[in-house]
Amino acid sequence: MKRRSFLKTTLATTAYGMAPFSILRAGESPNSKLNVAIVGCGRQGSSNARSLQNAGANIVALCDVHESWHKAAIRNQKELHDLKLWTDYRVMYDQIGKDIDAVCIATPEHSHYAIATFFIRRGIHVYCQKPLCHTMWETREIAKEARAHNVITQMGNQGHSSVSSSNIYEWVREGAIGKVREVNTYMTKNYWTNKPVIQGSKTPSDLDWDLYLNRTEEIPFSESYLKRNWIDYNHFSGAVGDMGAHTLDAAYYSLDLKVPLSVRAEVEVPAKPWSLPSGGLITWEFGARGDMPPVTLRYYLGTANKEGLERPKHLEPERKFDHGSGSYIIGETGTIKSGSHSHGGRIIPEEKMQEIGKPSGGSYRNEGSGHFENFVLACQGTGKAMSNFEYAGPLSEIIVLGDIALMHPNRTLEWDAENMQITNDEQANNSSFMRHAEPRDAMAWV
Repeated sequence: MKRRSFLKTTLATTAYGMAPFSILRAGESPNSKLNVAIVGCGRQGSSNARSLQNAGANIVALCDVHESWHKAAIRNQKELHDLKLWTDYRVMYDQIGKDIDAVCIATPEHSHYAIATFFIRRGIHVYCQKPLCHTMWETREIAKEARAHNVITQMGNQGHSSVSSSNIYEWVREGAIGKVREVNTYMTKNYWTNKPVIQGSKTPSDLDWDLYLNRTEEIPFSESYLKRNWIDYNHFSGAVGDMGAHTLDAAYYSLDLKVPLSVRAEVEVPAKPWSLPSGGLITWEFGARGDMPPVTLRYYLGTANKEGLERPKHLEPERKFDHGSGSYIIGETGTIKSGSHSHGGRIIPEEKMQEIGKPSGGSYRNEGSGHFENFVLACQGTGKAMSNFEYAGPLSEIIVLGDIALMHPNRTLEWDAENMQITNDEQANNSSFMRHAEPRDAMAWV
């Protein structure tokens, strides 16, 4: 207890005791409750609407480009049935913008940048689902926009607001497991499809395909993309961000892994021209950060997880080896094991856990009961956003680099973060996940 009391006092007075990112406070909402519009109110958006209501927010508007998909999603949410559905978020803002304090964006990732930037520039707070953006340029720019307009932002990696996430951060910073030089993260899910895109599909009468595409390149509609199947196609999605935003976060947060030096993906079954690979082992290398040594961060994704993830050296022989989803932060004297959303963080071996006990509690922690309440409180001026875009931006850059490596596998890509360039591979540097230029007018959407 004496040791923990000492650490709690000292941690709070050092840089480690501060959040490793800038936290902005918003002014109090002009409304008695935070008024939130949901943009992308299908399966994910309708679920987020319920979570925001449970956190004390007031849902005032719904927006989705596909009416029947939206209606199916909210069928069992009677509280949303009487709300008007807009198709175009820009029209919605023009008509009722004065009544909106914040938006929750739960569209496919290719449209996150434009929609979020549209509202940020108009002083509206933004909760955006993960992954933050589809391309490297978008990820870098969206964080700049949030800083410039002084609004509250939050990415939807909800585990970051958990007690377990804070515990892991403090254990690492207090030296509970010694110096950390490697991290293994893992996820069995994969997003590969060998089915070619169905050609000649008729666009549903209640789907605005042009609005769906937003600022990305114009392509014909296909029924292949419906019912969340867009996540299997590289035009709209990457393989890392869906769960990587959860599985990588514990290491990213506790080890201050902002700028990778290189990335490499070992892939046995490469992507089809339209698809994502069936899995792979992605390895990022990070240099020293202050008194922290260099770190090798691995992500065993899909088939690579099942075949390649090694048993942690600090895991007792009789103990179950979990390799479904999560991370092992491997230190000199112990390992921190957690689930995919930083959940259930615990030191192994158990003898070490009993010796160390709970961390100090000296770092900044979420003042709400969860990630959505954390966002609501921040918007109302009584809390701080844990995963704002300044924090989530560099994590998202790591994710996009992983996507690029998966699409250009089996070679090491060297990363120049300052100039936002892959310096040793022209093909990878010209990847669709890197560039920001496209034939559709970006300004029309923001």
